[in-house]
Amino acid sequence: MISFDMDGGTVDILPVVNGLMPEAEKVRSAYGKYEAYGASMGIEGLEAIRMREQMGMGGMEVSELDIVYSKRMSEFGEVVAPSPAFCEIVDLCAKDGRQVIPLDMSDYEYDTAYIECVSAIEFTAEHRLAKKGVRRRFAATTPEDLAREWDRMVSRVRGYRELSRRREKHIAKEIAETMRFRGTLLAIVEVERADGVAALLEEEYGALQ
Repeated sequence: MISFDMDGGTVDILPVVNGLMPEAEKVRSAYGKYEAYGASMGIEGLEAIRMREQMGMGGMEVSELDIVYSKRMSEFGEVVAPSPAFCEIVDLCAKDGRQVIPLDMSDYEYDTAYIECVSAIEFTAEHRLAKKGVRRRFAATTPEDLAREWDRMVSRVRGYRELSRRREKHIAKEIAETMRFRGTLLAIVEVERADGVAALLEEEYGALQ
């Protein structure tokens, strides 16, 4: 947990590993003592999770990079989609009549940012990047380390690095906006983005650890 004092209230960022089944327990353990709950997903993604039983999730689009990431992460436990940590916070809030605050970009905002950040050449290089992920020997001994190491590999591509930075800025801004009106917030953020978001909260919004 990364904790901040901000605007007279408290923000706790809970870093989670995307897709890994045991991460749901982290969310369950942290839940219950906050005025508001947020997650680093867009509004459409959170709604899809909330309605997943009615809609079915079999048609979810999965990139080649996501497939390879899941295979490598499965060395640490069962990997499923949608991500158990995000499903857990949505389900817990729904049971209590709460709405999870979408901290990430909407689908439209993300698509626009992707087009602006990732060049055509970088997009077509995704297959080679995925093959590199298959062959690479990762030094990670924990799922958190693997998530960060994988992110560093992908971030060597300038466009993906810039896209991740934009996401972090958006998430930090939404947390700051939320804290103008709420006293306590638990923000569920994937581990590879959590440190960047935390740094931005300190640098740009005056949050204090």
